[in-house]
Amino acid sequence: METFLQDVKYALRGLRNSPGFTLMAVWALALGIGANSAVFSVVNGVLLRPLPFHQPEQLVRLYGNLAGWDLKDITSSVPEYQAYRQQLRAFSSVGAYVQGDMTLTGRDAPQRLTVTKATASFAPTLGLTPSMGRWFTDAEETPGKDRVVVLTQGAWRAYFAQSRDVLGRSLQLDGEAYTVVGVLPAGGLYPEDIDLYLPLAPPAEHFTENYRGARYLSVLGRLKPGMTEEAALRDMAQVAARESEAHPQHYKDAGWSLSLKTLEERTVGSVRGTLWMLLGAVGFVLLVACSSVANLLLARAVARGREVAIRAALGASRKRLVAQFLTESLMLSVAGGLLGVLLAAWGLEALLALVGDGLPRATEVQLDTSSLLFTGGVSLLTGLLFGLVPALRSSRADLASTMNQGARGTVDGGTSRLRGGFVVAQVALALVLLVGAALFGRSFLALRRVDPGFAADGVLAGWVSLPQAGYGEKARQADFQRALLERVQALPDVEAVGLTNLLPLSGQRDNTFDIEGRTLDPSARLPAVQYRAVTAGYFQALRVKLHQGRMLRDTDDAGSPWALVINQRFADLYWPRGDAMGQRLKMHTKDAQWATVVGIVEDLREANLSEPARPTAYWSLAQLPALHMGMVVRPRHGAPESVRASLESMLREVDREVPLFGVAPLSQRVDDALGSRRMSALLMGLFAGVSLLLAALGIAGVIAYSVAQRTRELGIRMALGADRSDVLRLVLGQGMRLAVVGVGAGLVLSVGLALGLEQVWGPMLYEVTAKDPWTFIGVAGLLGGVALVATWVPAMKATRVDPIVALRAE
Repeated sequence: METFLQDVKYALRGLRNSPGFTLMAVWALALGIGANSAVFSVVNGVLLRPLPFHQPEQLVRLYGNLAGWDLKDITSSVPEYQAYRQQLRAFSSVGAYVQGDMTLTGRDAPQRLTVTKATASFAPTLGLTPSMGRWFTDAEETPGKDRVVVLTQGAWRAYFAQSRDVLGRSLQLDGEAYTVVGVLPAGGLYPEDIDLYLPLAPPAEHFTENYRGARYLSVLGRLKPGMTEEAALRDMAQVAARESEAHPQHYKDAGWSLSLKTLEERTVGSVRGTLWMLLGAVGFVLLVACSSVANLLLARAVARGREVAIRAALGASRKRLVAQFLTESLMLSVAGGLLGVLLAAWGLEALLALVGDGLPRATEVQLDTSSLLFTGGVSLLTGLLFGLVPALRSSRADLASTMNQGARGTVDGGTSRLRGGFVVAQVALALVLLVGAALFGRSFLALRRVDPGFAADGVLAGWVSLPQAGYGEKARQADFQRALLERVQALPDVEAVGLTNLLPLSGQRDNTFDIEGRTLDPSARLPAVQYRAVTAGYFQALRVKLHQGRMLRDTDDAGSPWALVINQRFADLYWPRGDAMGQRLKMHTKDAQWATVVGIVEDLREANLSEPARPTAYWSLAQLPALHMGMVVRPRHGAPESVRASLESMLREVDREVPLFGVAPLSQRVDDALGSRRMSALLMGLFAGVSLLLAALGIAGVIAYSVAQRTRELGIRMALGADRSDVLRLVLGQGMRLAVVGVGAGLVLSVGLALGLEQVWGPMLYEVTAKDPWTFIGVAGLLGGVALVATWVPAMKATRVDPIVALRAE
C-alpha cells in the first residue's frame, strides 16, 4: 500500500508539472466517458431495467389479425375479450383497458385529464396493488355502478394535496360525480402518463354479436408460471379457430388469428435498435479518445526517456516502472471519469429534452447507482486500455541507447510505429462514425423534405372533448360543432378553421367498408382504409389540393345525403379506370349510411411521414359527429399561437365546462413525429464530430512530434539542396499515408458493419441504404481532406527549419 501511495503522489506531481498534457488527456477522456455514461443511463432506464411490475416477463399484449383485410395487431371487441377470458388456458389472468380523456369540472377552470378505463382484472394482471383503498370490483363493470375512481400519485398530489382522508371524496368528471376508492403507489403505471383509472363498463349492447367488429379494447395477459410463448400461441390459435367456426359471419374468409407481444417489446420495442446503436457508437468515441490519450502518453514517455533510463539503471525493475506508468494512466482516467460524470449529468438532461415525449419510460432514466458503477468501471478499464501499451513500451528504456539516441537526434522507430498505429485506429473509428452520421443525417433530411400533402406552417392545432353527460346524443354533438365553428370563423384574425376526429400525425383509424354494387372475391380483398371525419374548413385550413369534384361543405349535415371525399390513392386502388366520382360506400360502423364520393384530394401523410399515404376516406363530421375532436386553425396574420386566447374565449361562450387542450402549432407535431430520427442524426453527428476532431489532433500531433524528432535530418536535407517543396511533400506524405491506411481500414470496417447490421439499420433509414456507396465515398473524401489540413500545419513548420540552426543545435 505504501508503494502504491508513493506511485500516486509521484503521478500527481508529474501530471501537475505538465498541465497542457494533463488538460488535453483529461478532457479527451471526459468526453468519451461522459458520453458513454449518459447514453448508458438511457439504455439502462429504458431497456435493461425490468418493467416495474410483478414478474414482468409473464406479461404480454394480445392482438387480433385479419389477414384477408391486411389488418395486423388490432385491438379487440368486447365479445372477443370475453372469449379470451373464458377459453384461454395458457394465462393466469386477462385484463382489458381503453385509454381516453375526461374533463375535470367543478373547479376554477376545466382541466383535461388522461384516464384509463380498465376491467377489474386489469390490476391483478399487472400486479398493481393500491397503497390506499382498493381496486375496482367485478360489480363496478356495470353502467351506473362505475362512478368510482382510483388515483395515481400525481392526481392525488395535484387535486387532493396528498390528503390521507381522500377515500370517499369525489371528483367531477365530465359533469358526473366519481368517488375515490383507491390511490396507487408511485411508479408502475401502464399505460404511462395516466392521471386516473376508472372501471371499464361497456353498454350492454357492446356484448352482443352486432358489436363483435367494434374493436376498441387493448388486452393484457399474464402467462401462467412456466408457460412459454410458443405454448401460449398454440392455445390462442385454438381459440381463434373455435371463434371463427362459431361466428362465420364475422370471420369467414377474413383469416382471423391471434398473436402476442411481450409487454416489454410493446413498450420499448420501437426504440430498442436506436438505443443499442447509439451505445455502440458512443463506445467507438471512447476508443478514439483512448487512442488519442495513448498517443499523448507515448509522446510523453519519449520526452521522459532519460528519466526512465536513469531510474532503471539505479535498480528500478520493469515491473516497478510499468506499475508507475499505469498509476499515472489510472489517475488520468479517474479524473476523466469524474469530469465525465458532470458532463453526463448535463448531457442526460439535454438528451431527454431532445427526445421529448418520444422516449418510453423516460421518467425512469436517471444517473443512478448503476450508471455511476458503469462510469467507474469504464474509467478503470479505460485507464488500463490506453495506459498498458505505453507503459510496456516505455519501461524498456536502456540508459546507454537512450543517451546515444538523444545525442544523435534519431527517432525510436518502434515508438513511431506505435503512434502511427494509434492514429490509424483513430481515423478508422472516426470514419465508421462519420458513415453512420452521414447515413442517419441524410435519412433525416430526406424525411424533412417529405411533402405531407398539407401545409402545417402557420396552423394551430388542439383538442376539444365533450362530456358524455349532456352530449350523449349525436344531435347535441353536431350542434356544439356548428356553434363553435361559427364563432371561431367569425373572428377577424382567422382565415380558416376545421374540426376532425383525428389530428394529423396523431395516429390512424382503419375500417372496412362496402362498395355499392361490387362483390369482392375474398381472395382478392384489398386492405382496409384509413378514415377521417372532418368539417368543410379542415381542407382549407391545411391547404389541401383538390384533384377532382368538390370539397365537403357546411351543408353536408345530418339532414343531407351523406357525402365523402377520398384521396387519390384510394381512387387509384379501387377505381383504376378513373370512375371513382359518384360511387357509393358504406363503412362497417354503427349509424353509418351509404355515402357518395363527391371529391378526390391529394394524398396526405397523416399517419406517418416515413410511409406513403394510405388510402383514406373523409366523411363529414356533421354527419358522423364525435365527442372527441381535433381543431385546426389558420390565422390570417402572425404566429399560430396568436389566436389561442381568442379560441379559448369562443369555446367558453359555447360551453365553459369544455376545455381546449393539447394546443400547439401543427408544425411542432411534424417535428415531434421526427423526434427519434432527429435524435439519431444529431447524436451520431455529435459523436462523429468529436471523433473527427480527436483523429485530426492525433494526426497533427504525430506529424508535429515527427518533425521535432527529425529536425537534424531535415536540416541536412535542406543543406544538401532540398527546397521547401521537397520537405513539404515529405512531411505531407507521411501524414497522408497514415490517413490513407486509416481510411482503408475504416471503409472495410464500415462495409462489414453495414452488411451485418443492414436488417437493424434498414427500418431506421429513409430513402438511403446502409450500403449507399456515395456516402462511403463522400465520408472518405471528407476525412482525407481533414487529414490533409491536420498535416499541413506541422508540414509548413518543417519547411521553415533553418539548416544552420538545426545542425548547430545538434
